[in-house]
Amino acid sequence: MKHLRIASLLERRIQKGDYALTGIPAERDLADEIGVSRVTLRKALENLETKGLLERADNRRLVISSKSKRQIGGLQIAFVSPTIEPISFSPDIQLWLSATESMANRRGDRVRVINYHHWDDPALTESIRAFDGVFLVTSSEPIPAWTAELLNDSKGVVALSEDLTHLDIPSIVLFPPRMTDSMLRRLQRLGHRRIDCVNVQGHNAITQARIDAWKSWIDAEDLDGELLDDPRTDSDSIFEAGFQVARKWVRRMDDQTTAVFCVTLPAAMGVIRAANDAGISVGDQLSVCTIDSEGIGRFFNPPIASFDRPDPEKYMRICADWFASGAALDDWQGPLLLEPKKLKLFDGGSIGPPP
Repeated sequence: MKHLRIASLLERRIQKGDYALTGIPAERDLADEIGVSRVTLRKALENLETKGLLERADNRRLVISSKSKRQIGGLQIAFVSPTIEPISFSPDIQLWLSATESMANRRGDRVRVINYHHWDDPALTESIRAFDGVFLVTSSEPIPAWTAELLNDSKGVVALSEDLTHLDIPSIVLFPPRMTDSMLRRLQRLGHRRIDCVNVQGHNAITQARIDAWKSWIDAEDLDGELLDDPRTDSDSIFEAGFQVARKWVRRMDDQTTAVFCVTLPAAMGVIRAANDAGISVGDQLSVCTIDSEGIGRFFNPPIASFDRPDPEKYMRICADWFASGAALDDWQGPLLLEPKKLKLFDGGSIGPPP
């Protein structure tokens, strides 16, 4: 019968966590969305009530029952990331999501992807309240004081790629800013005496720390270098911005400039494109490197020098175990910042001795 097919559809949705954030929609909205009459839908909902999967709250709204949650088992985990324009596709976010889903599948947990448009977006606050745990990809926009207070008071939030431990939030950083020294040391050993720095990414704790590390290294080693810092917002095409900023840098570089440290992948891609357009051979006449090539840098020509991406799943399993324990800060074991002690350097073909 039709209402039994609808009941089966809704049961599968409940099991997959589709209503973890929004709750069960109003009858009229749900009937319109599925394309059935309210009478048919009501019979389907009554069937789920009889099976104990749904129950009535004090306000008479249907909610997912405790019995249903026990039957589903596992954790409901939210992967919360800023909304990215299609022209600014982020390989880094896709890699984090893939690792989250792989880890959850191994544990029998479920992952829901939630996007937020800005730090005050209700989707962010509702995710923190509705899910057993949240993996948060931060926006490049500065965190406002109100949101910082919310995150500081929340339970079960883990930051990805950015260090939010100053807000008492566990954080996974796969490419610690201190690795900047290792990359610059590699260039110095190749013979480079002037290493510029190009950035187009919005400033957060990680990007700023990489720029600061470059400045400190240049000063400490008595090397020359110029900073071109032109941060863009999440709504900009970051790859187009990387090319436009890099083209400005290439036009004004002189014969003494033999290497450039790019804070993120879009800047490195932009420099390689701008250098090629200007007839400069990357790897021979100009060395280009970054820290994180986001899984795609090695497929460029020449491959971009960076660090190999470590497997984040071992860190994410620690976080998932914490979610399962209730996610109280007092129950967290060890340092809040999870990061590798060392990384493997991938030379690629984009760096070499100065000409």
